[in-house]
Amino acid sequence: MTRPTPAFLRWLPCLLLFQSSLWAGSVAQTPQVKVDLLAEPKSMEVGKPITLGLRFRPTPGWHIYWSNPGDSGLPPSVTWKLPPGWTAGELQFPFPEKILVPPLFSYGYEQETVLLVQLTPPQNQPVPPKISIHASVEWLVCKETCLPGKAQLDLTIPTQPKPNIDLQGLFDEVRREMPVRIPMIPVKVRLNGGFLEFSISNSPQVGSLSFFPTDGDYVDEFQPAKTEKTGNQLVIKVPLKPKAKFPETLSGLLVAEKPWDTSGHRALAISVALNSPSPSTSSLPLTLLFAFLGGLILNVMPCVFPILSLKALHLVQISAESRSAARREGIAFGAGVLVSLLSLAGLLIVLRASGQALGWGFQLQSPPVVWLLLSLLFALSLNLLGIFEFPVLFSGLAAKGSGHGWPGAFGSGLLAVAVASPCTAPFMGVALAAAFALPAFGTLLIFSSLAFGFALPVLLFSFFPSLLSFLPKPGAWMNTFKKVLSLPMFAAVLWLVWVAFRLSGSHGTPLILLGLIFLAAGLFQYGKAQRSYPPTPILRWLGLGFVLLACSIPALILKTATEPETTRHSSDRLAWSEEEVHRQLAAGRTVFIDFTAAWCLTCQVNERVTLSRAEVQAAFRDKNIAFLVADWTRRDPTITAALQKYGREGVPTYVILRPPDGSAPQLLPEIITPSIVLEALSH
Repeated sequence: MTRPTPAFLRWLPCLLLFQSSLWAGSVAQTPQVKVDLLAEPKSMEVGKPITLGLRFRPTPGWHIYWSNPGDSGLPPSVTWKLPPGWTAGELQFPFPEKILVPPLFSYGYEQETVLLVQLTPPQNQPVPPKISIHASVEWLVCKETCLPGKAQLDLTIPTQPKPNIDLQGLFDEVRREMPVRIPMIPVKVRLNGGFLEFSISNSPQVGSLSFFPTDGDYVDEFQPAKTEKTGNQLVIKVPLKPKAKFPETLSGLLVAEKPWDTSGHRALAISVALNSPSPSTSSLPLTLLFAFLGGLILNVMPCVFPILSLKALHLVQISAESRSAARREGIAFGAGVLVSLLSLAGLLIVLRASGQALGWGFQLQSPPVVWLLLSLLFALSLNLLGIFEFPVLFSGLAAKGSGHGWPGAFGSGLLAVAVASPCTAPFMGVALAAAFALPAFGTLLIFSSLAFGFALPVLLFSFFPSLLSFLPKPGAWMNTFKKVLSLPMFAAVLWLVWVAFRLSGSHGTPLILLGLIFLAAGLFQYGKAQRSYPPTPILRWLGLGFVLLACSIPALILKTATEPETTRHSSDRLAWSEEEVHRQLAAGRTVFIDFTAAWCLTCQVNERVTLSRAEVQAAFRDKNIAFLVADWTRRDPTITAALQKYGREGVPTYVILRPPDGSAPQLLPEIITPSIVLEALSH
């Protein structure tokens, strides 16, 4: 193409030339473009939308524009006149091509293209034999100059149209050119020097990629983008304009040479939060601090607090006998916490590297793991009641001497992490999101900081037992205190029974109850053998056999139910999906997304203490805010990808999106109060 005149002169002909107004039924034509209005040849049904197509056929050398025209231009627009009660959706644009005319670039169409729109009839009204549609269409068509055009198009659509294979084939082809969202293909983006670096996981072989932003002009289209394959990820590096400004959430299309799916879609629609460069320098100390604080706060979570209390009391007891033994046990407890958390982080790193879409808490999306944790908490509850003693693991208060203390302290560290895994403390969400954006070494470093924060109270008690000087001297009151601590543990058992039911479905309930009965019988038998004199090895081994069978058989049999157990929400709550988010935003409603899970204790506390409060629910209703629940109890790559899009790796996560496009999401803290939510909703 020849070099164009400057941008402001390109518009001058638009002011000098008359604007063509055409009336030609369903077809209009100028020397530069032909426009016609088409209806998909399908029968109309009550309440179901129909699809229209607005077809543009530019003369060779001319082009029209995409929804984001680039440096200059305007996309087509249409004003509808419809039968009473009918509504029209937004124009849907297929993926464009890049039109480079240095120093300007545009996104548009030089070939025939069809824009789709859905018309929705009124609910519960019979469909008439035919309907008449009137469309007032405006467009801008450009070559070296730009000419505006306008046409009044009329179309009469019969309720039962005749079959038209060619016309139906055209609509099918256009749908394959429409952008599609594929939750199983998560995308991340970060700023890397003068490039936007998109990383696509679980990608099929699609060849080279092109990026089309849906708004803004920050991409330098005169430098080629580079597509690379790195491990199991496809990476495209998109060059940026100097001093480019772009939103925190990037929306656009990744258009591939080959289809993303079996339906033939080549345009992947994305909306992803921009991550800053790898936090290996300035932001890493702050991330380590957040991880440390999150681990420290984790100690006061309901499941962890009884174990921490028992450990502190045990340290007070043995410090009176041997200060060095208390220090050894504190170090062993910290080692158990560190080994457990690093093992969990390492497993998550390996699984994510293999292409699985997983986040923090992934282990609790497995029914066998939930059952084993349930069995452990049930056994611990019975231990606190004095049904049996297992001092090597729990460091029972009744134990005298310290010769076996460090193995029990190490086991207590492992146990503390296991029971803390359903919880997310403040600061942890930000730290975990940053952890998995780093290389493996950085991830393990952040988890080490989390472990240090989690183990710090026990370490302080072991080295400075005077910190607990306000407690009375060791005595019989400790056994009573143990029984009191069994109450929150039994509450946690009931909660995990509910979680197991949510995962396994109603068919798994009898197996769970039988497993608990056999586990209780085995532990009672084992405790009886401990109290008998002389000891009875047969009774002890019989009890351990019952325990082994009760733990292993359900773990081997329980599976995730084919259909999830439905949860009952209030009538004003909706199930989350990306489509529902866009639907509510398009309707002009603010969207509140509650990313939650049955196994997330923090989520359940927030629900009962804050989100279920009358004043909070009233605020949602009064402000017409759409409340969407994304239930991550079961493994769901769609929700995992959405969490990562908002810069999070686990639940709870609370996101507020505001119309028209939700491009600046507002994230609330992990632990919320009514005042926090009400203040956020008032903005």
